[in-house]
Amino acid sequence: MGRLPRLKCSSHDTWYHLYARLAGRKGEYPLADPLPRRQLIELIHHYASIYFCEVAAFCVMGNHYHLVLRFDAERDVDRKELRARAYTMYRGKLMRAIVDAWGKGEWERYRRRLFDVSEFMRNVQGMYARWYNRTYERQGRLWGDRFKSVLLGDERAVLDCVLYVELNPVRAGLVERPETFDGSSVFLREAGEDGWLVPIERLMHRQGRSSAMVEFRQLLYHRGAVPTREGQARIPQKVLEQETARGFQARGAYRKRVAYWVNGVVVGTEGFIRQQLAALREGGIYRRRRHPIPQLDGVHWSLRAGRGKRFPS
Repeated sequence: MGRLPRLKCSSHDTWYHLYARLAGRKGEYPLADPLPRRQLIELIHHYASIYFCEVAAFCVMGNHYHLVLRFDAERDVDRKELRARAYTMYRGKLMRAIVDAWGKGEWERYRRRLFDVSEFMRNVQGMYARWYNRTYERQGRLWGDRFKSVLLGDERAVLDCVLYVELNPVRAGLVERPETFDGSSVFLREAGEDGWLVPIERLMHRQGRSSAMVEFRQLLYHRGAVPTREGQARIPQKVLEQETARGFQARGAYRKRVAYWVNGVVVGTEGFIRQQLAALREGGIYRRRRHPIPQLDGVHWSLRAGRGKRFPS
């Protein structure tokens, strides 16, 4: 069966989990070095300020990265605002002169582009590949296959996916405490440098940043203390007990493999997945499956099951 077309939605605000891996030999980890890791985070930050989107979480691992973000519903945009965003994207007098010469059609194409997740990823990864090849004097393709995207259909799916992303360094055995990994968004949140991210109080639906962070860390630590597969690294019990003594109350545990965050195509409630399946069948795109797939005993539902064991940490 051929691959599904990328699922995107422009009629309402939409959450995505995005994942991309570098091309290269097994055991190579270019993004583990501080400089290339910081550069990728800076580019995500830069383009998130231009596109109509917000970043909730990211994690840059040695040879891949994860990103959870929300794109606004497509809408009309004032020309003044569009020009300001174009000036941020296209720097230099010559490029700004070209922007100023755009006609109505060019402005309309640019407006639509700023609501498109594929264009966002094309900018981030294309600019990063040029920077990396120039900096390290290499040639050729940097990224592997096209980036993967999973459409997140409800707030529960968004929060659980954020936790999954933030726990990548723990699952890979790189750190015992997720906030100590400097390639993650929780590192920025702990450092108070998360002003460009979705506010944690909005993500947790709590008033006050401090209380929202406490609840978020509770969820993160208790989730991370339970491996999702045999032999997987986790937050040590001693560390969990230390954090619990500092005020953690709620416990949570995901004991199953969570590959559907990368390969599920769409994740959300059962009703939401049924709507997506109906739309895909009506469009003649996807006829193989007729029913949503329960994940974690029905906590989430996905359009496609995780396949095999070749998934990121």
